[in-house]
Amino acid sequence: MRIAILASNFIRLPPEPKFVPFGFSGAPEKIMHTITEKLVEKGHDVYLFASGDSLTSAHLVSTTKTSTSLDPSIGIGPHIEFERLLISKCYQMAKENKFDIIHSIFDTRSAFYAPLVDIPTVSTLHSPMDKVKNQILSEIKKNLYLISISNSQRKLYPDLNYCATIYHGLDLKSDEFELGEGIGNYMIFVGRLVEDKGIETIISLSKKLQKQVYLLGTNVKNSNFWNNIIKPNIDDNFIHHFGYLDKGKLKIHYQNAKLFLFPIKWEEPFGLVMIESMACGTPVIAYARGSVPEIIKDGITGFIVNSSDSDIRGDFIIKKTGLNGLEEAIKKIYSMSEDEYKLMRRNCRIHVEKNFNVKRMVDDYEKLYQQIIKNK
Repeated sequence: MRIAILASNFIRLPPEPKFVPFGFSGAPEKIMHTITEKLVEKGHDVYLFASGDSLTSAHLVSTTKTSTSLDPSIGIGPHIEFERLLISKCYQMAKENKFDIIHSIFDTRSAFYAPLVDIPTVSTLHSPMDKVKNQILSEIKKNLYLISISNSQRKLYPDLNYCATIYHGLDLKSDEFELGEGIGNYMIFVGRLVEDKGIETIISLSKKLQKQVYLLGTNVKNSNFWNNIIKPNIDDNFIHHFGYLDKGKLKIHYQNAKLFLFPIKWEEPFGLVMIESMACGTPVIAYARGSVPEIIKDGITGFIVNSSDSDIRGDFIIKKTGLNGLEEAIKKIYSMSEDEYKLMRRNCRIHVEKNFNVKRMVDDYEKLYQQIIKNK
């Protein structure tokens, strides 16, 4: 197949830490780059639309020499106009029948172009849906197919033109994710250090339980949340901040952590960091919001906790809710026997190998492309 992967020129691909702006995760870019490389390995003719400094084995098509986030003359905000320029380039080539299908990283931004060409567009919904996106995507049906990254992502707006749910997958044959033993005895969080991720809850629990926590990620520079909530609590005693780390250092922290704490305050559409943690054997404790019940096996690869008495999502092993539930789950893992804990870590790895591997993900996308092309 001739496949266009429409990524972004905002963050260089692959999104190594130094190329990811403060307050961003690079997770969607990481997934799209992985899909690109694996499709090339499978023999497809792949065109990657990204910044000119991106690295790929596909045909690279760009409209900027470097990622716009690194260009001081562009930066955050105006970068959207340059994404539109890249999108326009992709659909100009589609009009010239250069591709069989377009796979877009965008939800609404590329949707406007989809009906203007005969080539079908599939869009992976990397972000939660909202009213505005729903209104726009409800109006655009021709040649546009939406891929959810969890079933929970569909709940708010179930009537959009979904064609599949495809979970993210990791390349477990690389040395990026290997089983560790949790010898560090600390808790860990990886991702954007924003209020929706429950960072304030993590800090509170660390102090109350006298357990070290490593915060690996960034916040928008000089934001109120960073200046008033996170920064004053970084004491390098219990609360440690390391920013975004390269994959080698990140792997070590995943492997050595006792548990991954994920008390999210929003409906997380997937949560790539959960499967990264479990791939290294580290169990996850999370609130039962968004995709969490689809990703974690309660009591097997961690513990799922209802966020409050008024928001019961399931009958989980931990019966307490909110902070009390998280505290019970943390104590439960720290009090496990060596054999119990080793079994949970092995179960984490096995769970990811079976359900969240890169081969399954890319095969699912490949089959979907073929089906859509056949039926168009």
